[in-house]
Amino acid sequence: MNGLRLPSQQQIYDTAPRWLQRLLVNAEAVRREWFRRHGDYQRLVADHDPAWYYRPRAEQEAWQLAQLNRLLAAARRRVPHYRRVLPDRPLASLAELPSLPMLNKEQIRRNPFDLVADDLDRRTLWPRKTSGSTGTPLTFYLDREATRHHQAPADAMLAALGCRFGEPRARFSGAYVAPYTRTKPPFWIWIDLYRQLQCSAYHLAPEFYPHYMRALRESGVVYGTGYPTAWHLLATYLLESGDQPPRLRAIITDSEGITLEQQAVVEQAFGCPMVQTYGTGEIGQMAWQCEHRRYHVLSRAAIAEVVGEDGLPVAPGETGQIVVTTFAGAGTPFIRYQTGDLATLAADDCPCGRHSLSWLAIEGRIDDRIKTPDGRWIGRLSHVTKPGVGIKESQIAQVAPDRIVIRVVPAPDFVPESMQAVVEAARRYLGPTMHVEWEIVERLPRTRAGKLRHVVREIEL
Repeated sequence: MNGLRLPSQQQIYDTAPRWLQRLLVNAEAVRREWFRRHGDYQRLVADHDPAWYYRPRAEQEAWQLAQLNRLLAAARRRVPHYRRVLPDRPLASLAELPSLPMLNKEQIRRNPFDLVADDLDRRTLWPRKTSGSTGTPLTFYLDREATRHHQAPADAMLAALGCRFGEPRARFSGAYVAPYTRTKPPFWIWIDLYRQLQCSAYHLAPEFYPHYMRALRESGVVYGTGYPTAWHLLATYLLESGDQPPRLRAIITDSEGITLEQQAVVEQAFGCPMVQTYGTGEIGQMAWQCEHRRYHVLSRAAIAEVVGEDGLPVAPGETGQIVVTTFAGAGTPFIRYQTGDLATLAADDCPCGRHSLSWLAIEGRIDDRIKTPDGRWIGRLSHVTKPGVGIKESQIAQVAPDRIVIRVVPAPDFVPESMQAVVEAARRYLGPTMHVEWEIVERLPRTRAGKLRHVVREIEL
């Protein structure tokens, strides 16, 4: 037995026949469901009735304050980190939130169990890891209560869109479906427990689009979820080829964002509404788009602040970092957690009639910004490619302190001359000391989780 190396789980999966692969993914689904939807889960879903968000803002905030003080008291009592840093007093109003310390990713990396309650059995925790698209991956732990509270508001909002969990659906994500070196379909697998066609986002190449589309039609899925960039790629294929889309009620996306123009392309191609959501693995889904394209915070699930570099709330209409406190329980709490993401705070109530806090836009990550030679940080750059004609996808990369490259994947109707207007738009925002170039690429790189970053820095600053 000396020197014998057993195959890894991935090697077993890769070499298994199709029927065994399906059995393995369903076994993993059973494990995840034990965390997500067992026990009194349906009561939790009912607690997140979407009608709540139409109640007056003052009523919502009074409920949040009571929940917050219960959370603070329990976290002080049970969790080592919060026992040290939280003041031993309740808050009189949500306006006092900035008096509490914020939690950053580096604190979690140093000791993830410092954020876990003393009275929890570590063997019952779910270890989670972010993709690390902007740096070192983050490992953290969630208990069963937290995972159920993360899932419940998402399922409640799905149901409000007529897309109930358990109905056939398709999902595009970074979940491992097939070896990255595979050069022929299938790049998807059916998960019976979820009634979900799990599709790989890694294998989306033009020669495979017709195969993906055929799988979506033949599986009978009635709604879609997952990466919006994946759905946008398929949408452009549909409009260019005239291929037949599946009949979907809605497409609800997560994990990343696309522009409103790209969102409109998806809706046109698939003939159904598309809703973008915001959340992270640490805090769950906690903001959804309404019909007016604003992101509404799910105030029954979390408190969301938008703060400046000083940690204080930004003014309406300004952009700041999203800081989140979740109501997912005191076993593995995230209190004033710095997500690293940016949002623009709305100045008024939304015309849709919901009164929960709303954002005009999610601007990406703090790390997804360009630094100009004169020291400015510029993050909102997706709009500079609007003058371009026939751009399927684009990415702005800073490759030197004074140089950026705009990479574009062309559509059949691409007009190279239109890129001059794109370059000029970029120069207006970045200034005369930044050299701006553009180039055509066949495909833009994805992160380890299969996501597309629209702005990247390829140098250390």
